[in-house]
Amino acid sequence: MVDLARVPEQVTSLVFTVSSFTGQTFDEVDNAFCRLVDETAGEELARYALGGGGGHTALVMARLYRQGGGWKMNAIGEPGQGRTLHDLLPAIAAHA
Repeated sequence: MVDLARVPEQVTSLVFTVSSFTGQTFDEVDNAFCRLVDETAGEELARYALGGGGGHTALVMARLYRQGGGWKMNAIGEPGQGRTLHDLLPAIAAHA
């Protein structure tokens, strides 16, 4: 959970990822999904089905960024390879 009101001003964007720490590909995952929800409004902002999704082990899901005093979201859905944050840094940096 991220409380956007408490994110320091100098942070201009957040990139959300999903990865398989065990190294399973998303071809091997059944009925899994990941979603972003605005809890205040109870609104689902993005949902990605993860099962049957290809030979990748990670997904760069979305980027939240500051604009005009508020936050905007850019859905990405880009496949990646890696089990850890360090493994995914190149894919994340492309969207930061």
